[in-house]
Amino acid sequence: MKTTTMVAQMSVRLLGVILIVLGLLFWGGYALGLVNVHMGIGLLFVIALWTLCGVAIKAHVSGGFVALGVVWGLVVLGLGMSQTTLMVGSGHWVIRVLHLLLGLGAMGIGESLAKRVKGATVS
Repeated sequence: MKTTTMVAQMSVRLLGVILIVLGLLFWGGYALGLVNVHMGIGLLFVIALWTLCGVAIKAHVSGGFVALGVVWGLVVLGLGMSQTTLMVGSGHWVIRVLHLLLGLGAMGIGESLAKRVKGATVS
C-alpha cells in the first residue's frame, strides 16, 4: 500500500504540473496540436487520483473525503472533455479558469488523500 500511495501521489504531482504547463501554453495560443495529449494526460491524472481514493478506502480514510475525490475526478474529466462547447465566445475564459481551479483542487485532494493514507498506515 505504501508503494502504491507513493507512485499515485508522485503521478498526481508530475502529471498535474505537465497539465498546468500545457494549459498555459494553450491559453497563450501555443501547442494547440497537443490538446488530445493534454486530455490523455488528464485522464491518467484522474486515474492516479482515483488510485489514491482506492488506497484510502483500504486504509480506512474518511468515506466522505474519499467520495469527494471520486466525484471531483468525475467533474474534472467532465468539464475537461466538454469545455470547448461551454460558454463559447468572449466568456469562455470563465470555463478555462474553472477547469484550472478544479485541476488544482484535484491536486490538493490527492495530496491530502496521500497524507491521510500515510498517517493511517503508520498507526
